[in-house]
Amino acid sequence: QAAAQAVKATDGQVLVYDGGLIDATFFSCSGGRTETAVEVWGSDVPYLQSVDSPGEEAPHNEDTVSFSTEEFSARILSQNPAADLSGSPESWFGAVSATEGGGVEALEIGGVSFTGKELRSLLGLRSTVFAVSVMGDEIFFQTRGYGHRVGMSQYGANILAKQGLSAEEIVQHYFSNTTVGYYDG
Repeated sequence: QAAAQAVKATDGQVLVYDGGLIDATFFSCSGGRTETAVEVWGSDVPYLQSVDSPGEEAPHNEDTVSFSTEEFSARILSQNPAADLSGSPESWFGAVSATEGGGVEALEIGGVSFTGKELRSLLGLRSTVFAVSVMGDEIFFQTRGYGHRVGMSQYGANILAKQGLSAEEIVQHYFSNTTVGYYDG
């Protein structure tokens, strides 16, 4: 019902940046902040920048995935056999750097740098916003957010709507420096 109403209310409206239609990417939930397109897809898109997306109460906003040390080792070494996974599992993890949107840009594992995107794919994580912990012979990845986190958060947009923002205000929050135009078809 609400979705049908929203479609009807915005019929014929389009989002425009610099005279052209935008690529209106979206995802489930961000974990508190969206990500820049350059961090995820490698090219900067002026309207796909990192913005706050607070209050997302999504069912999978937080999630934990665990691996035995053997399974984790096998996955890491399949991606890069140069990783040194000798010694205690706690010693495998080194320097970590973050993206503007709070995701893992890179994490050193066994002396080899892995991007957050690689690890998300390799380990089946819900997002690149994660923390790692080791307990005994298990390795835990606690994630926040669900999806690539570029563009509009579906749960975040819902929160903003409940706070009284209009559809136009919501899309302009998530898609920086865009304007709403009309398409007559």
